[in-house]
Amino acid sequence: MELMDRFFKPRSVAVVGASGTPGKLGYVIVKNIADSDFAGEVYPVNPKADEILGYKVFPSVTEIPGDVDLVVTVLTPKITLAAIEQCAQKGVKAVIIESAGFGEMGGEGKVIQDQIVDIAKKNNIRVMGPNCSGIVSRDIVTSIYPMTKKVTRGDVVLIGQSGILAAGMASDIVENESLNINKVCSIGNKCDVNENDLLEYFGNDDSVRVISMYLETVTDGRNLTRIAKQVTPKKPIIFLSGGRTEAGARAAMSHTGSISSNARIVEAAVKQTGMIMADDFMELKDFAKVFSTQPLPKGNRVAVVTVAGSVGVNVSDLCTQYGLELPKLTPETVAEVEDKFDTPVGNPIDLYYSVTKIGFTNTLEITFPAAIKDPNIDAVILMLAGFDYTEETIQKKIIQKIVREMGKPVVICLVVGYNRYKNVIMDELAKDLPVFPTLISGVKALSKLCEYSMFKNKKSGK
Repeated sequence: MELMDRFFKPRSVAVVGASGTPGKLGYVIVKNIADSDFAGEVYPVNPKADEILGYKVFPSVTEIPGDVDLVVTVLTPKITLAAIEQCAQKGVKAVIIESAGFGEMGGEGKVIQDQIVDIAKKNNIRVMGPNCSGIVSRDIVTSIYPMTKKVTRGDVVLIGQSGILAAGMASDIVENESLNINKVCSIGNKCDVNENDLLEYFGNDDSVRVISMYLETVTDGRNLTRIAKQVTPKKPIIFLSGGRTEAGARAAMSHTGSISSNARIVEAAVKQTGMIMADDFMELKDFAKVFSTQPLPKGNRVAVVTVAGSVGVNVSDLCTQYGLELPKLTPETVAEVEDKFDTPVGNPIDLYYSVTKIGFTNTLEITFPAAIKDPNIDAVILMLAGFDYTEETIQKKIIQKIVREMGKPVVICLVVGYNRYKNVIMDELAKDLPVFPTLISGVKALSKLCEYSMFKNKKSGK
């Protein structure tokens, strides 16, 4: 078994610091593993307990009778050090340290973290963390956050240099079904396993289509660039870099105990490799949603379909700002739509007058496919308002059907309306398609999809 597989596909896992008390981290981790699809052996380790959640408890790692592929620990630094020594004796090759108080604290914590690294290197042990929340996937969950639903078998991987963020985002994504997640992986202080290990691993994983990554530090910029150059022609890497400013760098130092990477180094790596830059955590998720659910466009030519002329004007400005073109529709498309509406048709396509005559659903069924199939158009931005007239369209899944049949990328932006209708759009439509609460977020996400598509075409010589 490859070493990295022991983290994601272990045959057995031990939880050191396991607890029978609901709410404690050692309890949450054991319960998360039990509630996942993990089919291997589970060994809780606690010298003061006999049974936890139906599993026999062992006083130490060395007293577990079978082989142990993965150890997860939530102990204080000094006790963790002793546990790592036991792992070395037992022949364990993969460890996730989910407790804090190590390198990010400096002083004794940093000394202990260095000692752990030394033991691990001597015994060929890979260590994830410390100060992390490990892995969230369908097959195993080691998160310190309770998971209330099964994780999907999606195609998006999220790598985060933050325990709470990765665990919290995972909980949100799984609970709200807002992203087709495959795995969430929190790497914390990166004392050993780092982003380059994971990029290489997931770059070669056929079940992964999109990689999203939040880093406060780049471990080895040259190696990151080398690996990313190999991965980006196959699948997009969405990258959020923390600590790009002096204030952010100070915060990163206290968070993971690492000096932030120079912003210029990060920008150079992104430009050289075709990685997609995100500016915040919402974009990290939003961009992944677009890449995961939509086909790549042939170019950057966009049609805008709107129920309000002013919104069309605003989106046109944003499209230009983010490198998207709004070409004229072909005369054939214009003639087809004008014949049915008896109103002038341009790009943006303003649906208002038609909606007042024949209703929203009928209007959309005519204009939306016409805009998508127009040969001058590579992608479509559809504006929806949260009013009662949209409800029939949403409930009948008309938009999903049209998008599926037409095979070009579509993003949807919510503009105005009442929460009860906007919530229906978010709850129903966003399960299948990328829906954005603001115009700028939708335009920006689509621009990244077009940017990556053009990068990929250039690489392949198209």
